[in-house]
Amino acid sequence: MSDRERADAVLEHVAVLAFLYYPGIEVDDPSYRLADDIEWCLARLGDVADVERERMRALFERAIIDPTATREELFTALVELDGVLAVEHHE
Repeated sequence: MSDRERADAVLEHVAVLAFLYYPGIEVDDPSYRLADDIEWCLARLGDVADVERERMRALFERAIIDPTATREELFTALVELDGVLAVEHHE
């Protein structure tokens, strides 16, 4: 999977989760855990540094809860991460 395909897959995962999320979902579905959804998105990133993984974890959480406020920041972070991944693959 190319870095671009990986970024697209992450965005698709976050978008689906943001669409399904609503305040109070934990009350309606006691088995729901936002952390599980975030882990599902993180799995699509593959092997990235811990610092990047933690940064993306926070962005995923915000993007799922409030996608309108976070989508540009998430997209930018994925593009930056894509650049980091591309450099690592070519060295």
